[in-house]
Amino acid sequence: MKNNRNSIELFRDNKTVLLLCIAIVYFFIVLDITLIDRTVGQRRHMLEPFWELSQLFQSGRYLYWLFQICGNVLMLMPMGMFFSMIFRRFDNLRTTTAVCLVFSLFIELTQYFTGRGLCEFDDIMHNTFGGVIGFIIYRKIADISAEYRRMNYH
Repeated sequence: MKNNRNSIELFRDNKTVLLLCIAIVYFFIVLDITLIDRTVGQRRHMLEPFWELSQLFQSGRYLYWLFQICGNVLMLMPMGMFFSMIFRRFDNLRTTTAVCLVFSLFIELTQYFTGRGLCEFDDIMHNTFGGVIGFIIYRKIADISAEYRRMNYH
């Protein structure tokens, strides 16, 4: 009976189930944007670190490159939040960073091997950074919320 109880602990309340459903929808939206809704082309890669930043300053197309960089950062911010909210046992920066890194690496390698986008080191770096920012925002909000509850219930 103990194993059954541990498996149920993951879904200990309706809020966690709702968060999991939202996270699954988010996950498929990210996959649609990065892989599914793209046409197959040639395998391409850009593994030079910070090449997007150099393009931002050298190309004169500031808004385009700023959108590319910020879009990649923003894309995985929710993952940094959802992962910690749903899997509380793994609520730490190291694990969240690793999960975001692996997910971003999966996207970029899939883009390369399927020819559905440019496999970029910068995207991995920016996506992972976004996940870290999401985790930090989540932790700050959780800490403020816990402090607020402590102040109001004691």
